[in-house]
Amino acid sequence: MNLKPLYALAGAAALAAAATSANAAVTFIGYGTDLGENEVLITDFEGGATLADVLIAQPGFTLTGDAELFTGSINGLTAAPAFSADTRDTTQYLSLTDADEVAVLTTPGVQALSFYVGSLDSYNSFTFKLADGTSQIVTGAMLAALPGMAANGSQTGFTSNGRLTFSFDSAITEATFQSGGAALEISDIAAVTLVPEPATWAMMILGFGGVGGLLRRRREAVAV
Repeated sequence: MNLKPLYALAGAAALAAAATSANAAVTFIGYGTDLGENEVLITDFEGGATLADVLIAQPGFTLTGDAELFTGSINGLTAAPAFSADTRDTTQYLSLTDADEVAVLTTPGVQALSFYVGSLDSYNSFTFKLADGTSQIVTGAMLAALPGMAANGSQTGFTSNGRLTFSFDSAITEATFQSGGAALEISDIAAVTLVPEPATWAMMILGFGGVGGLLRRRREAVAV
């Protein structure tokens, strides 16, 4: 797929009013099927018929909930995310078809989280738990207020089908997907994983050195 122009939304400013302690930086790429720079795929929702069967490509992530998986569209219930004005996702995707369904992605703590959203509606919502103990809720209505986006449920629109990327002042540890009605469709989820701080690397190196020294002492004891 040809990548459409990037709409860098003024997320930090526009969403700060809804955040209690952390600003949200949001980017949106209409019809953006490619992963962003430094992103790794977490899941493309393949592997089975239920969330428990979905294959997770990276360690430390889990996906739970009662949301459903679909392939193709069902009139009045769910629509496969649009990749262009006349093409759609032909693989399995996540769909929340009513207000009672939920999908929860837990992470080991990531710098940024992205996913491909289909036919965004104002009543769709995304709740992020952060490493600093706060939670941030972003709704479709909030996103629609940003330039280059719409939350009108258009099944083929460039401004309502594309890749959303979220980052905050603190690492994302959990993301919850919900919808106030039919439906919220999500395709591939990706993340920018955190790189250990220099102090953490130093501790890890010291730990490896200690293990190496212990193994050497054990070998010397066996030799004696």
